[in-house]
Amino acid sequence: MDLIERQSKIEQLAEDIITDQQLEVDYSRKLQENREALRRLREQQQKIKANSRLATSTVNMGDFFIVVPTAKAHEMVDSAQKELEGAIEGVQQRLKNKVELLGKLEGRL
Repeated sequence: MDLIERQSKIEQLAEDIITDQQLEVDYSRKLQENREALRRLREQQQKIKANSRLATSTVNMGDFFIVVPTAKAHEMVDSAQKELEGAIEGVQQRLKNKVELLGKLEGRL
């Protein structure tokens, strides 16, 4: 592999690493927002009787808001939380592999 080709591959890999790191930060922010939402939903459930009309929550679903029972909203956020945790693990694994490959290309490993 000639020098230009090798350097190009290193540069592309470095850009991919930076992109994945930013993706991990974005996922982590969303994960924290979901934690806050789960805490608020738990607080709301403790304050309001289960069969009350007030036992509903307004949830943002893309471009619109819907009213769902608080228990269902809790399930939805919890499900999204699990998906995000899986996505973060995937990004971390990809990052580990890319950083290892970058080290090999740069001759550090």
